[in-house]
Amino acid sequence: MRTILNLLLIVVFTFIGAHSETLNQILSEIGTISPDELSRKIEKLPQEEKIKLEILLLSYSGEDRKVKELIDKLYSGKLITNILELPKDLPAIVVDKTNEVLYVVKMVKGAPFIVRKFPCITGKRPGDKLEEGDLRTPEGIYFPLYWKSHLPPIYGLGAFPLNYPNIIDRKILKKDGHGIWIHGTNNPNRPPHSTNGCIVLKNEYLKEVKRLIVPKRTPVVIVSKLSLSSRNEFLKEQRSILNFILHWKKAWEGTTSDIKPYLNCYSKEFVWKGGDYRSWERYKKRISRHKRWIRIKLSDITAVKDGRLLKFGNLYVVRLKVKYDSNNYRSISNKVLYIIKEGNRWKIIGEENL
Repeated sequence: MRTILNLLLIVVFTFIGAHSETLNQILSEIGTISPDELSRKIEKLPQEEKIKLEILLLSYSGEDRKVKELIDKLYSGKLITNILELPKDLPAIVVDKTNEVLYVVKMVKGAPFIVRKFPCITGKRPGDKLEEGDLRTPEGIYFPLYWKSHLPPIYGLGAFPLNYPNIIDRKILKKDGHGIWIHGTNNPNRPPHSTNGCIVLKNEYLKEVKRLIVPKRTPVVIVSKLSLSSRNEFLKEQRSILNFILHWKKAWEGTTSDIKPYLNCYSKEFVWKGGDYRSWERYKKRISRHKRWIRIKLSDITAVKDGRLLKFGNLYVVRLKVKYDSNNYRSISNKVLYIIKEGNRWKIIGEENL
């Protein structure tokens, strides 16, 4: 029953954003308007809102099976392609550049659901950002670094600078530019597609989004257009990449006796702060010679999928907290892995710390 109630809360507040608070408003007016007026308002609800109301009523009657059927009907079995795994307490941000909508996504019962949406403004020119000054909003996966306030009026309430360009942008895609922020605006009538590359929200919406963002943890997935997949496709991809992360962890722990399985997790095109795959291989072999044992604990796992089809295929990003312990060194780090498919095998093509 608790699971159904959790799903219910997500459903009731899904898509309650800037333009669609119809059901929420009616619920808040119960007890203050007459039964006849309440009935008229319910009759005028869009079909989607009526289904949500029916779910609400059935849940209080304990009709769990019917609630699940209606939830499946409401979402037609389609899930957001880009969000594969999130910690329980952490939402993700997905920005649809074409429609200029910022979605807030949470995991419910192991699947991603949109829980809020806000109108936003993106770059003046369409397409992915390639170079500084091209007036495009970059596509890809980024993380807000910190919150900035007391800025010039053009930034409104404040801003979250993103970690653009990331290591893949710089070393593989050869992109440049900087200063891509999520920020506010003091102009409530700012036209669509009017930024120099930033993502802009009205101050009132940014205030709400600010409460949801955790710097260096919340993924921001910027796509040309939101896409959906079937539940079966989603679950297959989710299981596959999480199994790879578990394999990578075990291979890392096993480098004390055999480093090959660990190195096989990495693409020959791999990049890191110290250089390329060859320098990484030398570095890891040098370290492993001094290890008698290694224990690794992974937590706070986020897995998201880039919306672009790049020259090496789809790009996946996994952010996780790594607690590393060995006979001669200990550390805790927030690691970001950039992962691709080479044939039918997962490979890490980039790695950096936040």
